[in-house]
Amino acid sequence: MQKISSYLYPNRIELLANLAGFTTEYTNVYQRTVKIYNGIDNTLEFDIKNADQKRIDLSTFSMIELNVMDMSGNALPNSPYAITPLNQTTSKGLASVIIPEEDLAELDHQYLTYSVTAVKNGSDVMLYADSKFGAKGKIELVGDALPIFRDEIVYDRFSGEIDFAGNVINHTSAIPCKFYEAVPTESMSFEIAMTGYIGTIHVEGTKDSTISVESFKTATPLQSFTTSVATSSTVSFEIAVGSFNYFRVVWTYIDPVLIGVNNTYPTGTIDKVTVS
Repeated sequence: MQKISSYLYPNRIELLANLAGFTTEYTNVYQRTVKIYNGIDNTLEFDIKNADQKRIDLSTFSMIELNVMDMSGNALPNSPYAITPLNQTTSKGLASVIIPEEDLAELDHQYLTYSVTAVKNGSDVMLYADSKFGAKGKIELVGDALPIFRDEIVYDRFSGEIDFAGNVINHTSAIPCKFYEAVPTESMSFEIAMTGYIGTIHVEGTKDSTISVESFKTATPLQSFTTSVATSSTVSFEIAVGSFNYFRVVWTYIDPVLIGVNNTYPTGTIDKVTVS
C-alpha cells in the first residue's frame, strides 16, 4: 500500500520592523518564496519582530497593510489588504491576512511581489521582508493545483426570425459546447428564467463546425417543454454534449386564446438563459 502524507501548517512570513534604527544582530540569509493558489482564499500569517528578533506588540500599530502586485507591477484588485493581529495575549507579534480567490481568478501562474507597511504614532513604517532591509518579497501564484471551472455564461439579448408559417422564432446566439480541454465536456447545464411566459421552449443542437445561417435549419431538437399557464419561474436541465458543437435555446409563443387563456398575444418574456 502506498501512503501519501499531507501537511497542514501556516503559510508564515517573518517580517522585521526597524523601529529603533539599529542593525540586527541576527541575520536571516533569505526570505523564502511564499506559495499561494488559484481557486481558493489564501491565508498568510506574519511573524513581526524587532531588530533583536523579539516579537512586537502589534497594538502599537494603528494599521498594518499588505500590498500585492502582479508581475507587471499592477496592484491586485483589492490591494492593499488589511492585516489583522492574532490574539496578542497568546500570539504576540503574529497577524494574518486573506488574499481572496476573486482577486487571483484572472491571473496565470506567475511570481507576485509584496510589501507590508504599518502606521505607528501617525508615521508610516516599512516592515522589511528580510534582515537586509529588503522591502519587497516574492509570492509564487500556482495556477494548476486545482481543477479549472468555466464561468457561467448569461444570455439576455435574443434574436427573432419569422418561419414559413408566419410564426416568430426567438432564440439565443449559438452556444459553443466543445472546449479544448484535457477532459472533454460531457454535458452542459441550462437555466432559463421567465416571467409570465406562455409558449414552447426547446434546445437545438448542430454538429456544424462553424456557424452559418444554415446551421440550425435542420438542427436536432434535444429538450422541449411547453407552458400553458402564465408563469414566472426558472427551469433547469442538463444536456449531453455528444457529437454536437453548438446549442441554442429557441422559443415560440402560443396564442393564449387557442388554449382558453384570456390574455393578449404574445404572453410573457424569457428573461435570461444561463449556461454552465
